[in-house]
Amino acid sequence: MSPMTSDTEQTSPRTAWAMTFGAAAGDYDRYRVGAPEEVVDRFLPAGMSAVLDLGAGTGAMTRRLVDRVERVYAVDPDQRMTELLARNCPGVDVRQGTGEAIPLPDASVDAVVVASAWHWMDPEAVIPEIARVLRPGGALRIVWNRRDHSVPWVAELDAHRLEVTEGDDWVTGQIRHYLEEPWLPAGAPLTDVEITALPWTAAMTEEELVGALTTYQHYITAPPERQREMVRQLTEYVRGDERIVARPDESGQGRPALIDLPMVCNVWSAALA
Repeated sequence: MSPMTSDTEQTSPRTAWAMTFGAAAGDYDRYRVGAPEEVVDRFLPAGMSAVLDLGAGTGAMTRRLVDRVERVYAVDPDQRMTELLARNCPGVDVRQGTGEAIPLPDASVDAVVVASAWHWMDPEAVIPEIARVLRPGGALRIVWNRRDHSVPWVAELDAHRLEVTEGDDWVTGQIRHYLEEPWLPAGAPLTDVEITALPWTAAMTEEELVGALTTYQHYITAPPERQREMVRQLTEYVRGDERIVARPDESGQGRPALIDLPMVCNVWSAALA
């Protein structure tokens, strides 16, 4: 049994793969871009007293919830992630667990939010667990914040990332199915599916952009010398693409020049039937 799982939990293949990210928890927390405030304002109604961030990672979404909800729970299977999350969000009830076995009592939260983690979960097993912990009238919100591939240079940048890291693009299919279609497993105790997408722009330095491109499994599991070569190739690509233009930072904080990266945040919502 992995030390990052509880003694009573059996790790599914999806969970085992997801837990490779814990080896780079610090970089994941530093470089991954969280959902913008306006997205959270739209999908999280006022008046909720308790919300669960499921598959919380290092807490990018959790940090958006703490100022909006009286009680926030955060659950992730990887101890390396939850330890960093607990330091980042000291007022949050952080627990180690999976979507298939949520460590919360029945009817304990008004909403469950899954941010950029749904592809690691088995919907057939997770949805009944989510329904169990939801209170009457509760809701599931699946959020996916990603680079906007409708913009050609962004799509080509990610294609180059996959080429450099020798990765694959299976997650794109997951996004389309889970966030762009009104799916529900047979007999699921959910209803009223709604789908929205909000384009927005993230401002980041060249280092942050390249860093974000390295927060994926095929880079994280590569040996150090191969990682250094990947960073070199990705940096050369970013610097060599004339469409990627850095502008001076106008915040007055002395940051390096910033690149405006087109993003889109998909939100798939359903209510407890």
